[in-house]
Amino acid sequence: MAKIAYVERDQVPENIQGMYDGLQKKFGVVPNVIKAMANAPELLAGFMPFLGAALGPSKVSSDLKELAILTTSKLNGCAYCTAHHTAAGKKAGLTDEKIAASDDPTSAALDDKEKAIVQYTTELAKNVAASDEALSEMRKHFNDGEIAELTMVAGTFHVLTRFADTFKIDLEHG
Repeated sequence: MAKIAYVERDQVPENIQGMYDGLQKKFGVVPNVIKAMANAPELLAGFMPFLGAALGPSKVSSDLKELAILTTSKLNGCAYCTAHHTAAGKKAGLTDEKIAASDDPTSAALDDKEKAIVQYTTELAKNVAASDEALSEMRKHFNDGEIAELTMVAGTFHVLTRFADTFKIDLEHG
């Protein structure tokens, strides 16, 4: 059971109601983490466009973003985010083997580019900053813009995993 109230559509400001409607249409449900974040509607209103940009089309492919998200979610111990992004990773094209290896930068299931992401995001999760070695390995596969993007995606999920885990957000049913 969650340790924070889920704010339903009829309880949020009008600008958040539109956000709820969009999420309902896209996913068939408003994720519980969003309902919990709606306890701070002003922050949620600013956060959602950023989250949409982080997850949306960009220079970095969706499968690689999902790999970084899964690494972050697993290492932060967030069952909620791991469950959601296991499904999102599959939809983005990650195999079950790559999903299972998302917290093991030495796994043979990953190619060199994927290993670099897993190592880099592992270091971000464990040490706050990645090592020069991990950054150097990333630069073999990505330009500065792509590295910045992957760093921001991972950072976004440090926020989400900590929020979801602190408040024990329940997985949605159905």
